[in-house]
Amino acid sequence: MTTEEANPPAVVLSTALLDRLYEVPCGGCTRCCHGDAVRLLSSDDPGQYQTETHPYMPGALMLAHAPNGDCVYLGPQGCTIHATKPHMCREMDCRRIVQAITWTQARKLVARGGLRMDIWRRGKELLRSNAELCGGTSATNAGLSGRKDCK
Repeated sequence: MTTEEANPPAVVLSTALLDRLYEVPCGGCTRCCHGDAVRLLSSDDPGQYQTETHPYMPGALMLAHAPNGDCVYLGPQGCTIHATKPHMCREMDCRRIVQAITWTQARKLVARGGLRMDIWRRGKELLRSNAELCGGTSATNAGLSGRKDCK
């Protein structure tokens, strides 16, 4: 085995590629930026962000919050660090939450403080809308990338 095979070069994804990969039709929605707990991953540079300790994950850091619970990077027009936001922010897609958990499971998470129901409801709304645009009747069969990816 060659050195290159044992140590393949790291893959560096551009911001533009990540944005296309995690394209979410937020349409100005900022529900996930209020009272969130966005954990920084090893691929994120904590020195690039204002951080605080994560309340549910010992030793982990998350984006800091304003006194009202909003992300410190949430401005009047939305995310002020959109181009350099952490990986978990790029991945956040309320439609995936709906696809992963039922309404009953969501209610239980809400009761424990692990989810806000308005985020789950927004995901359901987007899935229904996408299914209608795609000519389908089942929101769970809708694609996650908008009308251009209807399957």
